[in-house]
Amino acid sequence: MLVAVPSKGRAFQTSTQKILPDAVFFVPESEAHQYSNIKNVVAVPSGIQGITKTRNWILKNTDEQRVVFLDDDVKRAGYIRLNETSSEHIKMHEQDFWLQEFEKCFDITEQLNYKIFGLKTESQLKSTFPFFPILLRCYVTASCMGIINDGEYLFDEAFPVKEDYELCLRHIREKKGILGIRYLYWENEHWDKPGGCNNYRTMQMERDAIKKLIQRYPENIKKVKRKANEFCIELNL
Repeated sequence: MLVAVPSKGRAFQTSTQKILPDAVFFVPESEAHQYSNIKNVVAVPSGIQGITKTRNWILKNTDEQRVVFLDDDVKRAGYIRLNETSSEHIKMHEQDFWLQEFEKCFDITEQLNYKIFGLKTESQLKSTFPFFPILLRCYVTASCMGIINDGEYLFDEAFPVKEDYELCLRHIREKKGILGIRYLYWENEHWDKPGGCNNYRTMQMERDAIKKLIQRYPENIKKVKRKANEFCIELNL
């Protein structure tokens, strides 16, 4: 299994390696020397620009059939424990725990004849509800996404942003579902840090990607609204 962490412009600012020190960081070749604090660094050729093409390059340049994509800026991660009258969030920052859980997620994915799974990555941890630990029709984000890397699913490079929405909806359309793991959470900083996609993402790029999504999956886009400096998409699944 490959745990792949694309990163750009965030040398000495990343946090994911603190939980998963054996993860492999994929960074632009011009920046590789800057990531000296990271154990495993792979230089991505300079001709590969943008997160969508970077993720596809990773998938095409590894022999691993199980690939987990993570953002480089994890904020907190863990699981939900049910008590007799309540539930509580348990932070878990041990690498062995996460590697074992990712392998379990892949096993379930294969048993369902799916190719993709994802964890809860939004900041509202109350929505991580342990009474429904697994969902089969939901949105999963590339901030924490596992892909069976057999060549069937790549990210659509027509989407420089919102590429995970497109991949999620395509998988649901073709496989009749997708695996959402909801007893685990992996929350990232997202828009709060400079670098990464923030260096090239624009409002117009977001609008163009959303327009393409609506054209391609009109039955699945329920609502789009702007929230602060990003667009939130509500799906109809």
